[in-house]
Amino acid sequence: MQVIEANENSAVCVGRNGRQVINTMLLGRVEVGQWLMTFLDAGREVIDEQRAGMVNAALDGLQALSEGGEVNLDLFFEDLVSREPTLPEFLRKEKK
Repeated sequence: MQVIEANENSAVCVGRNGRQVINTMLLGRVEVGQWLMTFLDAGREVIDEQRAGMVNAALDGLQALSEGGEVNLDLFFEDLVSREPTLPEFLRKEKK
């Protein structure tokens, strides 16, 4: 969601479902124009515009799937199509 009004512990943001007041206590002060990853009306992470676009594309893909019919998920998850998935460091087996 994109911040359109910033307050001390909250921000008014606009996103897929219109305007929402987002609790920003976990993030600290945010600025107008920033993009936030949110969950349950709380800001979880400040993200850049490119990542916000990828998240919105993924959500568009999930929406298309939920509506039924054939869906080419490659169109919605372009960042995953041309690379092998990698495990986070803590899940990788240690090489001896």
